Amino acid sequence: MKTRATLFRSAAERLDTVELELDGPRAGEVLVRMAAIGVCGSDLHVLKGEWQRPTPMVLGHEGAGTIEAIGDNVDLRPGDRVVISWAPGCGECGPCRRGRPAACEPLRAAVAAGTLLDGTTRMSLDGETVYRMTATGCLAEHVVLSAKAALPLDEDVSLEEAALLGCAALTGVGAVRYASRLQPGQTALVVGAGGVGQFVVQGARIAGATEIVCVDPNAGRLERARDLGATRIGHPDDLATLVPEGADVAFDAVGHPETSALALQHTRGAGECVLVGMAPFGARLDLDPFEFASREKTLTGTLYGSEDPAVALPLLLDDIRAGRLELASMLGDSYPLEQADEAFRASLAGSPGRVLVTP
Repeated sequence: MKTRATLFRSAAERLDTVELELDGPRAGEVLVRMAAIGVCGSDLHVLKGEWQRPTPMVLGHEGAGTIEAIGDNVDLRPGDRVVISWAPGCGECGPCRRGRPAACEPLRAAVAAGTLLDGTTRMSLDGETVYRMTATGCLAEHVVLSAKAALPLDEDVSLEEAALLGCAALTGVGAVRYASRLQPGQTALVVGAGGVGQFVVQGARIAGATEIVCVDPNAGRLERARDLGATRIGHPDDLATLVPEGADVAFDAVGHPETSALALQHTRGAGECVLVGMAPFGARLDLDPFEFASREKTLTGTLYGSEDPAVALPLLLDDIRAGRLELASMLGDSYPLEQADEAFRASLAGSPGRVLVTP
């Protein structure tokens, strides 16, 4: 079949919307009509040339849509509303057996190669192979995926809001819920108030943190963070005043060495620092052993919320139904597929809300 999609060719070129050839779903797969795709930091790493991926490539790995067709041996049905997960996992490797499909070994190989887990892309343009971002490539009208990558969605959540659940929410709330030791009554520090950082703030609020300090140079994003539960906000340069004794748990929601070092610096003795944001390839963190051997700090990382998305998403939906998790106010501007390049530029420019592309 033919479908429209937006292609990334190089960091020096604009994103270009074209008509691709897309193979239909095989056994265990589904065809999803995309309704909304969130512009995520991982996509921006590729756009800026900080991550090298095969090209031409369809970006996009955070989104929601409706199933239009299914292959054999699929429990989902046409018309079902779904959230896209970029980590279906093979189900057989060590990480998958431990319930960590985001660390699946075949998946990691597929992400690097720009393919699905079976090594194919099923997309082409004028006979040339087109690759997929993060084994997904959903910046398109339609996408074919493993049925395990299409997570069922409640009817009471709009598809635009649900797009945020596919990566930012699973990552940000999961960082608190599954990767950290944050306890009720403690102080949390969130470095970075972008989409993921705003969900970390919400995760800390849900976890019962008494103080939630959020820092970011972007004033608009900080105001969003305040509305979502941050008790103190400010510029990163003001951290010594905002959290003078250090945080019980600090989260780096950006992923650059400078922000990671800042979060670790303002973690109290015997506290914990969690690296949430993804760094550019080749980045290195300069560590002082004194922070660990003498001050007994813990430094850890989290990938996609440190839980199986199929397990974590239903709990997020429970949070939404109970009024604990906010989505609507986190939405930023929406752009049609033909203006995907403008959407990505708006996100790069620091849009306070999550920028969406709506095919």
